[in-house]
Amino acid sequence: MALKDQINHFFHSPVMKSLRNRIRRILPTDLGQRKLQMPVLETERLVLRQLDQDDLRDITTWDEVTSVQNNDVAAQEFLEYCFREYRERGVGPWGIQLKETGAIVGNCGFPDIIFKKLCGEVNYYIASRYRGKGLAPEALQALLVWGFREIGLTRIQARCEPDNLSSERVMQKAGMKFEGWIEQAPSLKDSSPKQKLYAIQGNDFNKVNNGSDYLAMNMTARSNDSR
Repeated sequence: MALKDQINHFFHSPVMKSLRNRIRRILPTDLGQRKLQMPVLETERLVLRQLDQDDLRDITTWDEVTSVQNNDVAAQEFLEYCFREYRERGVGPWGIQLKETGAIVGNCGFPDIIFKKLCGEVNYYIASRYRGKGLAPEALQALLVWGFREIGLTRIQARCEPDNLSSERVMQKAGMKFEGWIEQAPSLKDSSPKQKLYAIQGNDFNKVNNGSDYLAMNMTARSNDSR
């Protein structure tokens, strides 16, 4: 068989067809506009899920909402932002729900994912009365597992204000390393022009967590339809 025919035969073989189909499922045609499917993530104490209108009452009790003049309006505006993200990106803020009480105690998510670089940025928020219980690290761990193992990211980063030591400790507990200072996100209007940047690579995360009983026993992903 001529070399040209051998090459043609190889690229049209069942093995190559199967490989191409797998790649298409993992990587979209336009890496910059990938729309994701948002699963429910479950940990030992938490359920991370899409927020809905019934969560309005819990959201009005969050510190960042009660600090404004009309907390009902602020809470509804946040929900509308979440709904828009779900529609347009397929993924938006996960509500952090306590299994024990059913209360929505905060939110977390990937506000930015750059698929061309396989890089994502995470954020997290826990209402003050629920802090100090390790809930933020538990939620962040679930996001890292999903980002690295389900959508194939190779790097995940996060940022915090210079004086936000509690948020910095959450990132450190997750295995993230300090990389330096970064310009303030354009959407934020805090006093400091720079923030601390932390990041973790997928290889490093998998080395630490490979075969972890915690992940195997206490984290599952299931469809929103099961709610």
